Amino acid sequence: MRATSIAKSLACVVVTGVGMLIAPSNASAVLYHYVDWQTADVAGGTASGVITLPDMSTVTVGFEAINPDGSPGNLYFAQTNGGTNYWNPSTPYISTQVDNAPPDTDIVALIGGVNQTYRVTLSEAIKDPIMAIVSLGRTTLPTTYDFDSPFTIVSQGAGFWGGSATALQQQPGDILLGNEGHGTIQFIGTFNTFTWEVPTPEQWHGFTFGIRTTLAIEPDPVDPSTVPEPITAGLSLVGLGTLGMATRRRRTA
Repeated sequence: MRATSIAKSLACVVVTGVGMLIAPSNASAVLYHYVDWQTADVAGGTASGVITLPDMSTVTVGFEAINPDGSPGNLYFAQTNGGTNYWNPSTPYISTQVDNAPPDTDIVALIGGVNQTYRVTLSEAIKDPIMAIVSLGRTTLPTTYDFDSPFTIVSQGAGFWGGSATALQQQPGDILLGNEGHGTIQFIGTFNTFTWEVPTPEQWHGFTFGIRTTLAIEPDPVDPSTVPEPITAGLSLVGLGTLGMATRRRRTA
């Protein structure tokens, strides 16, 4: 009886130890910091702002609309100091990756459809930044953002102008299609500039950008697949297994 109890206890320890080694950690949403848009020239197609991080470091953000001939394009409008909070309700902008929606009324709004190129430039390279979007397209008039960078949809839902949980769709070629789409996309990689076009005109759709941190504050983590398994953990399991086999042989004898 005693040998059997010891064997069972060792078996439990081995299984538990293996479980502890291979059990994945649950991902949790993190706080993002959004652009405080400070200036905008609607007719000249430009806007600028700043993202302030908890350590009080900043990332400056610039936006410009460019016509096919290189001349300045235009915005539909921009809110840099008060106005309507189009980010309400916040539900479309919160997910398992992103803990918070844009915190205030700041927004840049476009119409598209005139072959303009839109460009956002950050003062430094940022890993996996996000773009929150209001009212891309209408239920009867789909509108697309044709990006130059890969992205994924991380959240969406009914927003200020309605819509649904499937109103945004990711299409081949880094294209985002919206039928009254409200939600957040995340660019995959490290970037300091993004460009996109809006082939189909629609009055109107708005956006802002957000980041979690900077590479200067938190460098890219080491890929866990390249880190060798600790030797001590492996030896401990081997030792436990050997002891369990020895106990089993003694019980048989």
